[in-house]
Amino acid sequence: MTGLWWWIDRWRTSDAFRMMTLEEQGAYRNLLDEAALSDGVLPNDERILARASGDATRWPALREHLLAKFTLTPAGYRNDTLDAVLRESRLRAEKQRRYRNRQGNGKAQRHA
Repeated sequence: MTGLWWWIDRWRTSDAFRMMTLEEQGAYRNLLDEAALSDGVLPNDERILARASGDATRWPALREHLLAKFTLTPAGYRNDTLDAVLRESRLRAEKQRRYRNRQGNGKAQRHA
């Protein structure tokens, strides 16, 4: 299962929240989720982007405003905030792994 840290206060003060319509917010979040499942990259493929937005029929009307929040790289579209969240999530996961390893993974010690 894939999950992300979600900072509500950060979202509520972001340009995306304040300047997008409800429809745009939903499509934007869908694109972020899709990118998160692909290590932070959305492919530069209109068909996939339209489907990932949640409504391929509305994609042409939403496209320009939504993709303004992403940067096109050779690998595909990236979002700076998502990249930061993914980095933080990896750091937290690694910290948890190190902690569990230092604790002997907990399970072995409890059953010994």
